[in-house]
Amino acid sequence: MGGVSMKPIGKILKSKRESLGMTLLDMEKRIKIKREYISMLEKNEFDQLPNPDYAVGFIKKYAESVNLHAQKLIEEHQTELPVHKMTAKEAKKSLQSPVFQETQLLSPLFRLILLVAALCTLLWLASVYLFPHHHEWNAATINPSRNVAVETKKVENMPDKKKEPEKPVKKEEKTIVSYKSFDGATLSYTVKTKEPVSIRVTSKTPTWLQLRNDNNQSENYQNVNDRTLKVDKGTRTVTLIAGSTADLTVYLNGEKVDVPTNADTLITRTYQFNISK
Repeated sequence: MGGVSMKPIGKILKSKRESLGMTLLDMEKRIKIKREYISMLEKNEFDQLPNPDYAVGFIKKYAESVNLHAQKLIEEHQTELPVHKMTAKEAKKSLQSPVFQETQLLSPLFRLILLVAALCTLLWLASVYLFPHHHEWNAATINPSRNVAVETKKVENMPDKKKEPEKPVKKEEKTIVSYKSFDGATLSYTVKTKEPVSIRVTSKTPTWLQLRNDNNQSENYQNVNDRTLKVDKGTRTVTLIAGSTADLTVYLNGEKVDVPTNADTLITRTYQFNISK
């Protein structure tokens, strides 16, 4: 049972604790036994405990908390355990947890603080009622000959400044571009705007452009990657033809012109914009 080659019970407990990754502080919180007592158990220094008779109880509590067979462990290491006996009063005192001992020390101090605070409050109340301040000084009694009548100036009602009418804030007129139809050749759009019309064309591949107005006036451009075209004021219908690439985007007054899916792959596109205010 307690052979020479067998590890001491304290080392067995310590090895198990460390294998679980627990510190002495963790164990103290877990089994409510002071760290110094736990360290004595792990070193087999049972005679150093304030209560050696409770070494068995401490070991049992320790072993069960780290999932060891407590009773079997105690039986195998019976020869290592102390035989000293203590009185019940000494045993009870030694088993008090650190938290309980601290509470016992703090409780009288807390009561003393409350008592002092209560006494100070009572003394202050007594001084207020027993010794009222009858001789409060008045500024008029210091030197009556120096009394000077102070006139308060009447504040004249200042005429209200007329509030200037707020100037109406002009709302920015936004351009609205709405897709209308696609007949297989021409994409039709309605445009509502009060701003001058400009059309911007961007393309990753150089493309050619033709811009026509309702007066049959046309402008032609070659190798365009990014160009902005101005539309004459008063124009009601503008036709834009773009060729040689499907990878282009058209903007009218900054608004992107949507292209339906069935026209998205056209290499040559014809856009017709019907403009109204």
